Amino acid sequence: MKKSRWKETAGIALMAGFLGIGGTFAWFTAYDKKENLLAVGHNTTTITEDFPKPSPIPIPENPEYKKTVCVSNYTSGENGFGVDCYVRVMLSCSNSDIGNAVTLLGLNTTDWEQRSDGYYYYKKILREGQKTTPLFTGFRIDSSQVMDTYRPWLDEFSIEVYEESVQAEGFADAQSAWAHFTGPVGI
Repeated sequence: MKKSRWKETAGIALMAGFLGIGGTFAWFTAYDKKENLLAVGHNTTTITEDFPKPSPIPIPENPEYKKTVCVSNYTSGENGFGVDCYVRVMLSCSNSDIGNAVTLLGLNTTDWEQRSDGYYYYKKILREGQKTTPLFTGFRIDSSQVMDTYRPWLDEFSIEVYEESVQAEGFADAQSAWAHFTGPVGI
């Protein structure tokens, strides 16, 4: 009778063990599925210029032109992956000899700051869907400073605008964002 009880106890223990393993096995193989869509945010900035019709020919003495330069941060559509950013603008002239005679009119030094690298930096974060205040509203060419050699090219003269943007998120201010953007790449 003792052997039979022992066999019975061993059988129950063995059965409990199988049930325990089965339960544990089921716990280890259970899973849940969840989709996690990931996308990279991006800047969608562009230069916005308001430049009236070409000037009359011949070019008058000391011509003055209206030209409004802003930067727009377009929304990225329904997906919403656009980002707020910092922007900077570089101005160059199609002819540097004529460019030396140019004076920018309505230069906005309240919202823009020119730094030693030649760029004009917008002091605020440019939010998605917004545009900057104008950098300037026009320019004048002082004819007395243009050498006779370059006067025939006045009608072809242009101010070229180049802009860059960098994501604002993750940076305390514009200076640190641009330092990271222009800094060396770490490995």
